Amino acid sequence: MNRKKIIARLFIAWLFSALLAEPGFALELSGQYTNLLFETRDSLKQDRTTDLNRLRLEADGDYGHVRFHLAYDHELLWGGLVADPVLAAVLRQPDPTWLDTSATISRRTHFNWRHDLYRGWVEYAAGQVRVKLGRQRIAWGSGRIWNPTDRFNPVQPTALEPNEKLGVDAGRIEWNYAGNGSLIAVAAPARPSSRTSRKLAFRWQDTFGEFDLALMAGRINNENMFGVDITGNMGDAGVQLEWMQARNPLEGGYGQLSAGIDYTWYPSWFPNGLYMALEYFYNGAAGSPRFKQDRLNGRSNHLLGSMLGYDLTPLWRIDLLLIADLQQSGWFITPSITWSADENVDIRFFAQLPQGSGTTEFSVFEPLYAVRADWYF
Repeated sequence: MNRKKIIARLFIAWLFSALLAEPGFALELSGQYTNLLFETRDSLKQDRTTDLNRLRLEADGDYGHVRFHLAYDHELLWGGLVADPVLAAVLRQPDPTWLDTSATISRRTHFNWRHDLYRGWVEYAAGQVRVKLGRQRIAWGSGRIWNPTDRFNPVQPTALEPNEKLGVDAGRIEWNYAGNGSLIAVAAPARPSSRTSRKLAFRWQDTFGEFDLALMAGRINNENMFGVDITGNMGDAGVQLEWMQARNPLEGGYGQLSAGIDYTWYPSWFPNGLYMALEYFYNGAAGSPRFKQDRLNGRSNHLLGSMLGYDLTPLWRIDLLLIADLQQSGWFITPSITWSADENVDIRFFAQLPQGSGTTEFSVFEPLYAVRADWYF
């Protein structure tokens, strides 16, 4: 066990023991079990069935001006895809985080069991100032499908679990100088062995009438960046605009932009309201041979995404994500239906259906069919 792991675990143990001994300390425990069963083809074009099991235990504490949050995962992946040489190489790589808090407990040809600290932060709030330190989610960006201004936790919409956003080990300071206005500074250290780059960024945000405006600037490794994020209402519709411009010595300057609109329509044949969203994404870094963990990557400059959602009953909901490659012929379709089987149980049936060949945006993807169950406790 390396020194960083020992220090992190000793700090967590000390924090728990110190706070639990204090009167007035509030502690809430919760958790989530996820089972994701899916079938797809491996790198050898063979059909493989694989099952992901994840147990997440969470603790939230509150004592005066101090809050903390911990989320600890045990994850078991078993099935045919574990033996695929491409996935096996990915599983052997360390997580792109500064603190090395994950470890493989057991690994076999068709079996991989690991544990990890998913979140772990402490926050101190006094008046208008909040300071947060630890593994956290830095959620920047207002786009429904793409978030080019999110340079800390970018996630592709084609990911198998797009809501599972890897945290960043960082320090965050927020000054709420007015009702909706704030200044935020975030700093994260580098760790070359895990492909983690040094990040320093500032964000100013405030509300003007029906619109929220945010400006940000920072340095991500050797890259200077500037961004704008605007979201608001136009009539009954919501609009979003994100733009990020960056420059680094190897690639020069490039920009990424997303612009979208969403609306809930209530015709007589959709009495529960049909949710609709349309979003355009321009990727000025498309086709770059330099894959980066801290930005959106892709092959095409122009993509168009749409989302539909409708509650069939209080217990059943259908959703559809459709992304079109406007530069080259290609599609990515994700239909899903979600059933609230119990008060704390959700079951989702979905598929990922890519179409494209050659160098199109989605030619590297294989069709996937899955069922996911989440139990919250």
